[in-house]
Amino acid sequence: MIQTQIGEVIVGAYLRVINDCELVSYNQRSKEAGRQMELDVLGVKSTNGKQTVYACGVVTHIRGSLYSGSPDEEGWWSKYGNTSYQHSLECIFHKFEEDYDLVTSVFDDAEEYKFHFWSPYVSEGHLTDGLEEMTQQFENDYDESIELIINGEYTKRVRELRERASENKNGYDELAFRFFQILEHMREG
Repeated sequence: MIQTQIGEVIVGAYLRVINDCELVSYNQRSKEAGRQMELDVLGVKSTNGKQTVYACGVVTHIRGSLYSGSPDEEGWWSKYGNTSYQHSLECIFHKFEEDYDLVTSVFDDAEEYKFHFWSPYVSEGHLTDGLEEMTQQFENDYDESIELIINGEYTKRVRELRERASENKNGYDELAFRFFQILEHMREG
């Protein structure tokens, strides 16, 4: 079993506490033999019989880069910076393709799918431009959008979660939220 990473539990806490997801699960894998699909964070929200499924990719590297390596194939990502940037964009795009396959087959009766990419720090320029193109390419290919929750938007969402933690002492069974509650309710002396 894959160990859940801190960035994933922050996203899961956001899905449960802010987005009101009843179900939050981490590192879901496909049962299909030969496919190593892995969804970082899955959230399911049901409201008035309508089901919304959140599929979140999470990269919590704090130096601005995402993945190292060289791209496996040519693609739209080939025009963005060096091979490491291209490899990052290729990996993230293919991961969302696999996430799409997983959630639309497992939750085939859901009314809505929301795809998110969360990262606290992504270098401005080639990577952010490439991620913007990735969202357009994904929408063209799958008729679904990917919301980029990176840099300032990531900070805004974490602040929202911390603010909720400062106002609330209820347990949500979400480790990151509990951590924020402790930080927000500490007392001096």
